[in-house]
Amino acid sequence: MNKFAARLVPLAAVAALALAGQGLAQGYGPPSGPPGPNGPPAPNPADQARELRATLGLRPDQEPALQSYLQAVTPSPAQTARMRQSQAGVASMTTPERLDQMLAHMDEMRATMANRVEATKRFYFQLTPAQRRAFDTMRAPGQQQRPAGY
Repeated sequence: MNKFAARLVPLAAVAALALAGQGLAQGYGPPSGPPGPNGPPAPNPADQARELRATLGLRPDQEPALQSYLQAVTPSPAQTARMRQSQAGVASMTTPERLDQMLAHMDEMRATMANRVEATKRFYFQLTPAQRRAFDTMRAPGQQQRPAGY
């Protein structure tokens, strides 16, 4: 493998991890509505809340924790617009500019992911043991059902 290819392999691995991490903690349940032009639409927070309340049997005193969780894991319209805008100019960029943009995007995604992980943990630890078990078996949109005992 030449030196150039050897440098791209770790970058490609990090990019793949960043893209894979986008699905984590984006909410649970099926996506609402038909697929959008760039894949399935983001889950609807109201649908997520309804599904979580029903599946977990949330008590009224757990509602603030649910709302805080959903607010933290739902991308804002500004974030979504910024992502689309940054993707729109890629074709006119030079290779070094594209690589710099990729790194900046990965940094932003890592920060977003860290916030979502913390929000998910805060919500999770507000649940009863039975609710935690139910939450553990739920799946994020686009993920296949986990095999039994996994």
